[in-house]
Amino acid sequence: MNILNKLSILESKYNAIDDFKYKNTTSWIDIKNYIYSKSLNNVVKNPTQNSSSFLSFKGIKLLVLSLIFYISYIFNRKQKEIYIGAGSGLFEFNNRIYDSYLPKEIRDSEIIYMMSADFPETLCKYKSYLKNKKVVIYSFLIAPLKMIFIKIFKNKSKLKIDDALAKEIEKLGVNEDELKYIHTKFIVTYWLYKLFLYPLKIKKAYIVSTYSNTELISVLKEKNIEIIEIQHGLIGTTHRGYNYAISSDILPTPNKVYVYDKFWKQELINAGYYSDEQIKIDGRLKYELIDKKLEVFDFDFFVFTGQGGFFDDIIELINSSIEYLKDKNLKLLYIPHPNESEKDLNYLKSQIKDFYNILVLDKTSKKHTTEQYIYNCIAHISVYSSCHFDAIYYKDKTFVYDIMSENPMQYYIENFPKQFIPIKSLKEIYD
Repeated sequence: MNILNKLSILESKYNAIDDFKYKNTTSWIDIKNYIYSKSLNNVVKNPTQNSSSFLSFKGIKLLVLSLIFYISYIFNRKQKEIYIGAGSGLFEFNNRIYDSYLPKEIRDSEIIYMMSADFPETLCKYKSYLKNKKVVIYSFLIAPLKMIFIKIFKNKSKLKIDDALAKEIEKLGVNEDELKYIHTKFIVTYWLYKLFLYPLKIKKAYIVSTYSNTELISVLKEKNIEIIEIQHGLIGTTHRGYNYAISSDILPTPNKVYVYDKFWKQELINAGYYSDEQIKIDGRLKYELIDKKLEVFDFDFFVFTGQGGFFDDIIELINSSIEYLKDKNLKLLYIPHPNESEKDLNYLKSQIKDFYNILVLDKTSKKHTTEQYIYNCIAHISVYSSCHFDAIYYKDKTFVYDIMSENPMQYYIENFPKQFIPIKSLKEIYD
């Protein structure tokens, strides 16, 4: 919240939105994302990355398929809605593949279907779905061109910002060269999307994560196309992508936002940028798929959802809980973050002293969705995760493993103390 407050001052006092103006839009949201992410380098540990190459055979195959589908959309002159989702939204349930972000109102419609990239080896698991839906992995088409043109134009930026604003941003650890680079990247990507979208007949756009697709949003706004953002994680008061100190016509933000439930609608209203009329509760597919009659295990268990890091802290919690779990006849289930590699899990397993009451799920042993496990558990724990909010939805409370300074979950701990409960050990939950 401290960095969000500082960013708000840059918007309200130092006119940051207008200083990064380009045509009828602004690169400020990209600058803001960069400043925010850089401020957390020493606080939040980023998820580990798989080593899969986007230049692998699978990656090239997906690129070719995307190009074929894109061309087919160009030649289909019927005006359609466009859906721009994310590869991370794909999952398999009961031998059927779903996109967790796809809104109800267009699930059965003929749409222009696009998606940001996930790792090729992950996407190829859903190849049948991608083919059937004619999904364009647009990142594969845009990213190579973006890299080339950024190199060409990186030293030609004419960005001129107010000295006072530049000094304030420098206090946050970002220098003018970095600002010029981000602004140049914004301009290059804007023009690529302008060319990319030009041949398509679009009447409405549904987009996952507008704050990370600002160039695309800018082009759609120029075309006066209605833009609807689909919630995909944390939104509202704690997220820089939904907090703006002033309203501005040049901000590349959506016309409406579809949220999971009334909790998130109120959080978005509390953030102060979107009005009640701009927010619609649309539900969440993974909540609809929960089998309330299913008994996952014949024993009681905690669920700990990973965050792609903090492994030594998690190992300490697990090992210090072994005797306690035995005494209470409970088990602890560890569900890794999707980006936790096999190497990460092997390290975690190698450090656990006793597996009698510990279950570490991997791709083969995970039989249900994470949400199903949370629904069936007696309590959910994580360091910081969107899974905290799934636990709130199902269990009305969640437990924050309190080992990280300046945890993004601190806001919720302070504002919803009966629902977001900090703990240092499992004993604090059950006792």
